[in-house]
Amino acid sequence: MDNKKIFSEIYKKKMWTPENLKIKEDFYSGVGSHYPEFTDNYVKELIKFFSTFPEKPNVVDLGCGDFNIGSKLRNYCNNYIAADICDEIIFRNKKKYLDLNVDFRVLDITKDEIPGGDIGIIRQVLQHLSNKSISDFLNNINKKFKYIVITEHYPKTTNFVSNVDITTGPDIRFSVESGVVLTVYPFNLITKKETVICKDYSKRISGFLNTSILELNNNP
Repeated sequence: MDNKKIFSEIYKKKMWTPENLKIKEDFYSGVGSHYPEFTDNYVKELIKFFSTFPEKPNVVDLGCGDFNIGSKLRNYCNNYIAADICDEIIFRNKKKYLDLNVDFRVLDITKDEIPGGDIGIIRQVLQHLSNKSISDFLNNINKKFKYIVITEHYPKTTNFVSNVDITTGPDIRFSVESGVVLTVYPFNLITKKETVICKDYSKRISGFLNTSILELNNNP
């Protein structure tokens, strides 16, 4: 299956939805987008980052999912574009968040034209993609953003190996003690600066969510 079919099936089958919420929730982007121990500090740190700009920044949310987090960031941005590969979730978001003035778009970030902005946000998305798809994504955002904010789920292990390849799908590299690190092989993304703004842990899952701001070397 291509990426669109894969992620549409994930949402259709509610693979990322906890069992106790499967009846209640129509679309759910996983606990990393909902548990407060993962969302509260993240939102606070991003708002702080946005405030360092002389004017509200233009933001592109790549893989916006159910928009639970994006909805908390919207008022601190100028233009806000939120994209996801799943048609159904974008259609739902357009109706649910009509009052937020968000430009929701259906996009495959690995091959479709990506709109530019000051900041690109990609939260717990790349961890589900193969290395080939991640490379395609990086080529696709060339000269699109000054900064990207990336969040990945990492295991707590002394045997960590970056960027072990997987098949695109619902799972991540956690089970093989790996995670996505864009600045090392095979991606070797060149940056001016990398700043870790939060590491969020929870007793409810293993590992932690790491969020970094990458200032890109190839500014638009």
